[in-house]
Amino acid sequence: MKKCLLVLVLLLTAVPVQAGWIGVDIAGKSGETHYFDPETLRKDGQFRKIWVLSSYEEKQKGGHHAVKTLYEMDCALNKVRSITMLMYPDKKAAGKVIGAHHEESTDWSGFSANSIFRQIAGTICAD
Repeated sequence: MKKCLLVLVLLLTAVPVQAGWIGVDIAGKSGETHYFDPETLRKDGQFRKIWVLSSYEEKQKGGHHAVKTLYEMDCALNKVRSITMLMYPDKKAAGKVIGAHHEESTDWSGFSANSIFRQIAGTICAD
């Protein structure tokens, strides 16, 4: 029940794509675009939480064209994990949510020098 309530709260507070979103370039990845919203940044010591929007030209498995994901980054260890994912039928994530997943991952992943996470961390981990 708590998980359902949390997902409902997240659905009601999810921000549509607006001017505050910053695009992230990723070489060699045609058909997808990524953005992060610095206005959603939350800091806790070496950790940062931020919403990232991934938009896809082709409809993805599950029928969505965009995913907003709340990520937590460990700035000291250059690792990332997902917390919440919201799926949208449109590329700008302005429509209704058609799917959601909330399960704070216990698995942290490192990120390569050319990943979107490295680029985002370069901005949000700077003090």
